[in-house]
Amino acid sequence: MRRGFTLIELLVATVVFTVGFMAVFGLFLAGMRFRKLSEDTTRAALAVSSLVAEIRINAGSEGRVCKPSEYEGTGFVSSPLTDPFALAAYPVQPGTWYRVVRCTDLTGRDDDGTTAMRVTLFVLPWSTADSTLDLKEVNKRLQLITPVGGAQADDLRKELVKRGLGFEYEAVITRTPSWQR
Repeated sequence: MRRGFTLIELLVATVVFTVGFMAVFGLFLAGMRFRKLSEDTTRAALAVSSLVAEIRINAGSEGRVCKPSEYEGTGFVSSPLTDPFALAAYPVQPGTWYRVVRCTDLTGRDDDGTTAMRVTLFVLPWSTADSTLDLKEVNKRLQLITPVGGAQADDLRKELVKRGLGFEYEAVITRTPSWQR
């Protein structure tokens, strides 16, 4: 009577174990990736909710009539971002960067008499020790777009959103009417 395992049986068992282990390890990695995406989405949604509330409170209190386009950048007329690649740090949530990409009235115009503004907000959860961050630096670190003639800020934002690293939200903000100032 024969006892033990043959070499072939051990090899087959090893292959079956390896395939099973790799499948479980792949599921573990996918779970970690989805957990990170879920965490970033939650952080971005909370940041957008807070930012929209802050912009809503301050919008229209500038003491002068402002065009909606003046809110582009940080969302606050008093502290604009002039560089189209620059992102503003959101101090309430460290590691969260944002930019008001577009701000118009509800019809898409830049009417300074409007009280309702359509705001497109870009949010990037990005933990860094740097005090400033721009889209060029993010592109350099991640190598998203090969700069052929210089990548545009819109292209970089779209690529970050497409890859699930950045988030774009739209909101309607009602500001204090000019006749109440």
